[in-house]
Amino acid sequence: MISNLYYSQFEGETFVIQADAEAIEDSVAASAILRGINDLLGHGIRVALVLGKTAEFEKELCATYGASRHPETQRLIIPETVLPCIEQERARIIALVEKGCRSGTVPCRVLPRSVVRAERRVGHGSTGIVTSIAAQAIRSVLDRQSLAIIAFGGEDDRGRFLHVPSTSLAADIAVELRTQKLLFLMEADGIFLPDHRGDQRQLSFADLEGLLCLLQRKAPGGDFLLSGSVVAKVHATIRAVAGNVAQVHLVSHSRLLDEILTRTGVGTMVERQQSHLVDYARDDDIDEIQRLHDESQRYTSACGTPYVKPLDRLQLERHLPRTLLLKHRGIIVGKLHGTEIPASPESLQIGGFVIAENHQDSQQGHLLLCETLGRFREAGYARAAAVTAAPRAKRLFERCGGQRVVRGPWQALLLGGALPRYAAEEREEVQLFEFPLADRSFC
Repeated sequence: MISNLYYSQFEGETFVIQADAEAIEDSVAASAILRGINDLLGHGIRVALVLGKTAEFEKELCATYGASRHPETQRLIIPETVLPCIEQERARIIALVEKGCRSGTVPCRVLPRSVVRAERRVGHGSTGIVTSIAAQAIRSVLDRQSLAIIAFGGEDDRGRFLHVPSTSLAADIAVELRTQKLLFLMEADGIFLPDHRGDQRQLSFADLEGLLCLLQRKAPGGDFLLSGSVVAKVHATIRAVAGNVAQVHLVSHSRLLDEILTRTGVGTMVERQQSHLVDYARDDDIDEIQRLHDESQRYTSACGTPYVKPLDRLQLERHLPRTLLLKHRGIIVGKLHGTEIPASPESLQIGGFVIAENHQDSQQGHLLLCETLGRFREAGYARAAAVTAAPRAKRLFERCGGQRVVRGPWQALLLGGALPRYAAEEREEVQLFEFPLADRSFC
């Protein structure tokens, strides 16, 4: 199983997980988070959990206690008189997590606020910025295979409490501990951006440069594409990857393990540099290609027909010279191949299109398809064609400029060759998409 590969890869590594209090107060979400953490601990992965406040509490601080948002940083400006109230909220959230850990038999220890040394940030009242982290105190808990719990806040050099937001604190802790992963748990499955049609599409992965550019992007109306609470998480993500945290994930609090233990994930993953690569397959890739293709046969139509045409090892080997692979850090997460169309020598047919976990319409699928179409064009082909009944593949093909075609002699031959393996009542779902390569309109 692919999860075993990742468990083995991450054994002994440290993950920092940040969760706001909304998830902790929700018994279902809290149970899911703690079950996931317990699973990680059981596989030798060291975990620190950084706890945040609720958005409702922050609103109350502003409405009732005189806190406000800094016009530039958007951080809370906290009056000193409010600190006792914040400390009380901090203690309440810690108690909730401790209770959940006891119920779920999760070994844990709460670290005192003194592990976070901070100083007042100029112009932000009693909101502090981290000056140092007592990393050894945290590691001593991790070394015992216990969950290290650190709540928002810290102390100055006189032992006085300061408000330190959990999002930036989690990034600082992740950098100090040299962690493999920093995970920001949120309500949504990561970052979503509008595509050219205005539909919201998930950003599955990004690098540091791409994320910096994304902060500056604006919608046609002039508003920034990123707004609200996700901006603070993006800022913290940039700090973390710039500080050599290997991977930062923004993911729903209910899908922690799905993000970590799958090849394509379910949220947004950010790394310092690009780590996805599209290239032609080599002979020694055939075993993994076959495993990925065999896995694709689990995804079927309502009548039980696999969306991807069954191919045995010998057939996959024949396609190898024209097979393109999408790899992430050496692991194959997607593949497809091109075959000549005898009745249309200037065209290539796309076949065997698989993205791990059936995520053809993801950013990974988009990357593989667009790179493939570009290489076909560079090789002198005028068009590419693909036949599918898979809803996810159809969505991707349309998004990348594929045109549905219902007539033409060679097109009819392609469709006629694909239809027999489908049941009669589902054949109308089988469609041919054509990609004109000469006008560069694809992707």
